[in-house]
Parts: sequence; C-alpha cells; structure tokens
Amino acid sequence: MAVLKHLLTGILVCLAMQTQAQIFKQKNNAEALYEQALQETKQQHYDKAIALSQQALKAQPDFIDQQLLLARLYMLTKQYDLSRKYVKEVLAKNPQYRDAYYYAINVELTTGKYAEAECYADEALSQFPGSREFMLKKLGILDMQHKVYRGNELAETVLNKYPEDTTVRNAYVEHYLLSGKYYQQLGNSGMARQSYDRVLLVEPRNQEAREASLGVALKGGNYQSALEQVNDELLAHPGSYDLLMRKLGILQEMHAYVEALSTLQEVLRRFPGDAKARTLETSLRMEAATYYANMDPYTLYQGVLEKNPGNREALDKLIGYSMARGAYAEALAWINRGLKATPNDTRLLGLKMDVLEGDRKYGSAAALAMTLYQRAPNPELKERLVQLQTATGREYLAQQQYDLALAAFETAGRISPGDSSVLNLLTNTYISQKNTPAALKTLDQALTYYPDNATFLLKKSSVLADAGRYEEAAVITAQLAARYPTDERFSSNLADMRLTSARALMKADEYDLAKQQLALVLAAAPSNSEALDYMINMQTATGKPDSALYYANTALGYYPDNRDFLLKKASVLQEMHAYNESAAITSDLMTRYPYTIKYKQAYVSSLMSAGTDYQRNQQPDSALAMFNQVLALQPKDSMALLYSINILNGQQRYDSALVYTAQGMKYYPGNEAFLMKRAITLENKQDFTAAALVADSIVKLQPTAANTDYRDYLLSKTLKNQFGLYFNNSSYDYTSDKFNIATVEYRRFIKRGSYAVQLNYAGRKNGNGLQGLAEMYYKHNPKLYSYGMMAFSNKSVFPQVRAAYSIFKTFKKDIEVELGGRYLNVDSTTSISGVLSIAKPFGDFWINLRGFAISETSSFYTSFNLTTRYYMNKQQDYLQLVAGLGTSPDDKSRLVNFPNLSGLLTRSISAGYQKVVHYRTTLGLYGTWINQKISDTGFQNQYDIYLSLQRKF
Repeated sequence: MAVLKHLLTGILVCLAMQTQAQIFKQKNNAEALYEQALQETKQQHYDKAIALSQQALKAQPDFIDQQLLLARLYMLTKQYDLSRKYVKEVLAKNPQYRDAYYYAINVELTTGKYAEAECYADEALSQFPGSREFMLKKLGILDMQHKVYRGNELAETVLNKYPEDTTVRNAYVEHYLLSGKYYQQLGNSGMARQSYDRVLLVEPRNQEAREASLGVALKGGNYQSALEQVNDELLAHPGSYDLLMRKLGILQEMHAYVEALSTLQEVLRRFPGDAKARTLETSLRMEAATYYANMDPYTLYQGVLEKNPGNREALDKLIGYSMARGAYAEALAWINRGLKATPNDTRLLGLKMDVLEGDRKYGSAAALAMTLYQRAPNPELKERLVQLQTATGREYLAQQQYDLALAAFETAGRISPGDSSVLNLLTNTYISQKNTPAALKTLDQALTYYPDNATFLLKKSSVLADAGRYEEAAVITAQLAARYPTDERFSSNLADMRLTSARALMKADEYDLAKQQLALVLAAAPSNSEALDYMINMQTATGKPDSALYYANTALGYYPDNRDFLLKKASVLQEMHAYNESAAITSDLMTRYPYTIKYKQAYVSSLMSAGTDYQRNQQPDSALAMFNQVLALQPKDSMALLYSINILNGQQRYDSALVYTAQGMKYYPGNEAFLMKRAITLENKQDFTAAALVADSIVKLQPTAANTDYRDYLLSKTLKNQFGLYFNNSSYDYTSDKFNIATVEYRRFIKRGSYAVQLNYAGRKNGNGLQGLAEMYYKHNPKLYSYGMMAFSNKSVFPQVRAAYSIFKTFKKDIEVELGGRYLNVDSTTSISGVLSIAKPFGDFWINLRGFAISETSSFYTSFNLTTRYYMNKQQDYLQLVAGLGTSPDDKSRLVNFPNLSGLLTRSISAGYQKVVHYRTTLGLYGTWINQKISDTGFQNQYDIYLSLQRKF
C-alpha cells in the first residue's frame, strides 16, 4: 500500500512538472509571436501582424499586451467593432492600462461617436486624476461636440494646473479660437469676442485672434472696440498702409468723419501717390456732409435727454445703445444719471448690476445684488448673489488677497450655507492660509450637509494628515477605501498616509510605532515597495537582522531584479556576519552593473568585513585571501593594505609585508601609517638600521613625542657597544673608614646576547685592590638563556677568584626560573653556593625571590633576596626595592669583607631608581642599609650609595 502511495505521488509530481513546463513554453511562444507582430506592424504588414497576434492569444489567452496590439491593428485596418471589443477586454482586466484609453478614445473619434469618446476620457481621468494628456483629449472631444461652456471650464482648469506647459497653452489657444469661430457662425458676436479675448490674454500677439476679434467687432457694429484694436496695432506699426486704411474704414462706419478725414490726410502724407486715397478724399467729404445733415439716433436721444432730463424712454434708449456697443463705462454713467433722479429704481439697479458684472467688477455687483436681495428676496436673486460673491472671492484669490476672499466666501456661505461650491472654496482658502482648525470646521459643516461626499471626506483626511493627525486621517481614508474597493485612489491614499505617518515616527525615533504603520500598509498591499524598503531599514535599525532579512526576501519575491533590494539584502547579510552570501550578491551586482560605483563599494565592504571576521576568528590565511581580493579591485584600499601588513607580520612573513608597505607608500607617499608599518616590519625583521632610517623620515613629517621616541629606540638597536661607569660608596657605624669601589665596563651586544669586561678598583688602608671581570649573557632560544662570569683579583681587597653561572628558563604565564651556582676563593677560604630564583611580572610590577645555599669550609649558610620593581616609561625606567636576609655571594660591597661576615645574621633594605634617556644613556642611583648581628646584643650597620652610568655607542 505504501509503495502504491509513493508511486501515485511521483506520477502527480511528474504531471505537475510537465504542465508547468508546457505553460512556460506556451508563455515564451506567445511572447515571441508578440514580438514578431510588433515588427510586422512597424513595417505596416497589418494582415500578417493580425494573424500572428491571434496565434499568440490562442497560446496565451490572458496576454493583455497582445490584446491591446490587436485592438490597434483592427483600428489601423478600419475594423472598428473588433478594435472596440479588444479595448474593452483590456480595460475590464486592467482599468489602469493607460494606452488602452488612448485607443478607445481614438476609435470613437474616428467613427464620430463623440459621446462615447467623452465617456472613455472621463473614465481615464477617474483612473489618472489631473492627467494632462487625458484632460487635453477631453477638451478636444468637447470642441468637436461644440460643448463650449464645458470646454471653457476644462480649458481654464488645465491652464491653471499647468500654467507653464507649452502644449497646454497651445491647446488652450486652439480651443478658444474654435469657440470664437463657433460663436461667429451662430451670430453671437459678444461671446465670440470674449473667446478671442481669452486667446489674447495668453498670446497677446496672436494674429489670428486679433484679426478675428476685429472682424467680430466690425460685424457686430462694435466699432469703438475695433478702433481700439487698430490703434493698438498702429502703436507697433505706425506707418502701416493697411492699418491706416482699416482705421479710416472704421471711422467712416462710425460716422466719425472729422477723425476719418484726419486719418486720410495722414495716409496721403505718407503715401502721396496713392490713387485710392486721393479718390476717397472727395467721396468721404460728400458722405460726411450728408451724414451731418441727418444726425444719428444716439445723438438725437442724447439731445432729448439734455432738454428733458426726466424722459425715461430717452434714458433707456441711451443705456441700451451704450451696452450694445460694449461701452460699459458710458452705460454706467447713464444709469447713475437716472439713479440720481430715482435712487430706488429696481430696474436701473438691476441694469447697473449687469453692467458691473459685464465689466468684471464683481465686488460692486455683489454689493448691489445684496441690496436688491434684502429688498425683495427670491430664489433667482439669491442664486445670482451667491454667484457674484463667489466670483468676487475668486478674483481676490487670484490676487492672493486671502482675507478679502474669505470675507466674500463667508458672505456667500451665510446666504446659502449648504452650497457645496462655497464650502469647497472656503476650505481651499483656509488650507492656502494653513489655517487647519478653520478648514476642519468648514469641512465638518460641509459633511453635515453631504455626509457621504467622497471629495469632502478625502479633503478632510488630507488636512488631518498635513496637521500630523495621521490616525484620524487614516480612519477616514480606510472608510473610503472600504466603500469604494475598486477605486485605487483611496487605497493608494491610505497607504501614502500611513507611510507619511511612519516617516514622522521614524524621524522622532519611535521605531516600534513606525513599524506598526508599515505593517498596516503591507497587510493591505504586501508588494508596496516603499513600505518594504522602510521595514527593512527599521528592522536593521532596531537590531533585528533576521526580520530585516525576511522583509528583504519578501521584497525580492515581488521585485526579483530590484537592485536596491538586492543591495539591502547584502547589507543585512553582512550585519548577520554572513559575509560570503553578502559578497555573492554584491559581486553579481558589480558584474551586471560595472559602471555603478556603489555596487563595487558594497562588494569591497563585504570582502573587508569577511576579512576582519576571519582575523577575529584567528584565520589569518582566509583573512589575507579576502584582503587580496579587495586589492585586486582597489589596489589603493588603505585598510586592506594595512590589515594585510599586520597579518603578514604576525606570520613573520616580513618580506611579503614589506611589499605591501611599498605599495601603500606608492599610493600614499608620505603617509605616516604606512611609514610606521614599514618601520615596524623592518624592526621585526631585526633590520634596525633600515627601520631607524624610516622612523627618522616619520619624525621629519610628524615630529611628535611618540614618533621621536620610536626613532630613538630603533637607533639604540643599531648600537652594539656600551661604556659603563659604576661607583659604590660604603660607610660603617663601627669604624670611621669608608670603602669605595669604582668600576669601568665595556659591553658588546651580539645577536644572541652580550658580553662584557670590567675593571674594579677598591682602596683600603692595607692596600689597593684590582679585579678583572668578564661576563656573558647568551640566549639559547626565546625562552632560555644563560649567564656566566669569571673574575680574578690581586688578593688585596677582592676575592682572588670569583665565578658564577645561571641558566634561566621562562615558563607559562611569564614565570622565569633561575638555577645556578657561585664560587668564591679568598685566601684559604672557599665558598660554593647554589642559586635558585623565581620571577614573575604583574602588570607594571616585577617580583623576584632568590635564594642561596652557601657551603663554606665546614659551615653551611643561606641567603635570600626579595626584589620588587615598578616599571615606567615602556618598562625602561623603574623604582626598585630589595629586602635581603643573609650575605649574598653576588653583593660586591660585602664581598670585600668576606669571610669576616660569614655566619652573621644580616638584614638589608635597598631602594633605587634607574632612568634611561633616549634609549642610549642609563642612569642609576641606589641606597642600601645593612644591619649585622655580631653578638646577642650587639649590632653593626653598613650604608651603601651606588651610582651607575651606561652609554651606548
């Protein structure tokens, strides 16, 4: 049964693998067909491209890019129904596929279905709010449908959003030129002129708009405006024949014959040979004479009003003629004249309000509307008043006079508290002033009227977020996202808000709270790259590299080739001491992007970290291999060079270390660190002469006390000879005699130690003593050395023969043990001693206990010394204290009285100080007190002063 289970499992796995391979093969085949179809499309082989596309879709039915290409091909081949079919399928699968909207709009425009095209443009703008391209597409569609009012509104919105964009400005100009022409066709001269005026506000030199505006003015009988335009042109081109003749024609139409004749004279003055001008001179004068015989109606009504100021009909006619000609100032003057006689005339006040609005004096118009509304409130007047107040506020906003704008909007709000446009404008103004409390209060008021309004809710969320109240903002945005699950704007806004909150918390070092916000973002959108990036940083910053690695791997699951996430993963692995894995990632990045410096630096950092880790773990060969890889990439890397030098010195591979120091000095000439490493390496190699030369160059570069001291030390190592002078003065409390010993010494330093010869001189009453002495220190190996001495004298003072030998062995923990012997011969007395000592350093202290077993003829004695030293100045100088019991065979000051002191109970205390100057000169000063018991109740004392001077050369 178990065998059957395993067999079935194997079959299923094989089938799954085969299916997966088949799917992968089909996917690759579909993509290859898609690429072929693209190439055929570029060559305009549309039928072949369609056939390839259908094959690709058969291999992979959900291949969305292929579906869109097929839609394009059907559009190019004018198979619009099929094109629509595939565009709709693409948008159903991915409502945010931008190119699909372009094809959908173009198909409907090509087939003249402008309403459908507009719907697609609206859908595109809902997915991509504020998109310049789709807003301009929609503007073009509105122009094709002659939806001028909506087109005007959209044109203003686009220009306000992209005021400096050349494409937008050109589209704006084109729209108003089209609307102007459209109004001209309808015979609406006033609206046509307004359209051309909008063009001239953006492009004052637009010749088409100038010509069209002038034509509208002339056709509409608005000659004054046309004359003003021509006069403006003449300022720039004062001698233009065409402009002068056009001005002449306008003045002729206006029956302004005096000015017309004056203009004609200027034409004749500038162009005296012009036949047309000379012909006009007679006909113009005849026309003028006829006109003045019969005055125009305006002048007649004006004459009536002057004779009868109360004639209302004449006043109404004059106001009407003035408004028809667009002469708002003139019309306002006639209205004001009428209001002087009848101040409360509702009709005149209404006309005045119209004139003020037409002249863009919204504030004055609004004040007048308020007066009329207070007198006779009605819905129509209320709506007009609100419009004028908002227009006034908008005007102030454009001038950045926020206080005046607020006053206008607040007035409108009091009149119509629930007006959504007023509430929106009030909110925007408070936001512009950064008055958060007022903006929130207004939004709350708006939401009492429109509790489910997504625009107000989203705006409130934005204001709360800007105020740092991210939690409240997130609650609102989350509700919107839940209410509109298909609208990605709300979910995206919620993610942005939580990310902003996380950033603020990170800035305040509230890492745990920041991680909570990021976790919420990832719970809703696991692939949010910014949240993943922050989360990796947070986990690393809080010392949780395992979590950081988890999020780095998660990010790479969504974005497998993302360089930043790969680099972050490498950094986390390095933090976790997984240096080889980190180096593998950074090496791959460096190979793929050889010209990106940061990847090379990251790879080098991984190698350096691996190398230092090997060093810490006592794996010098592996560490050196890492540093060599670094130097292969960056030969100038100072740290890799220094670490390599240290390792090679530790392995006593001094010649190799010198190669690296030379490389460092080549790239960093005069660098103190590399010079010092070279000096140390030469010192380790015991090439003190070369080391001293390098150290001297360091002192010249950086004459610090430490550098000077090191140079002096190395120089001292090159000196093989030493001259010494010693003087010992002994005095006694039992005799007035004093005893002095003077010593001259020469010492020679050799590779394994040193040897010396001494001449000791002492003077006494019974004669002078001379003693010759030779001694040697010989190092057998680093832990074993010997001391030997032989001395002979003339028997007067010193022992005739004196000999000594000791061997010293260093054990673990720096414990040194001495074993040796001493021989003395004075007259007929012979002394043979055994020596045993043990010494150990304790930090800056050094303690030695030495014992002597002394055999003298038929007697046996012992002697003990306890020496304590406190070292200073790199263990060159020291203070010494010695306590002794018995007479030591090594004590020269007492050997002159040997064997008289034999057998006496002797106690001694000695203190001294030794000072080394520049590693060459050694000075010593010691004092000793010796107490000897000569009887049961009798004692005698000896006092020694010992001076020493040694000088290397």
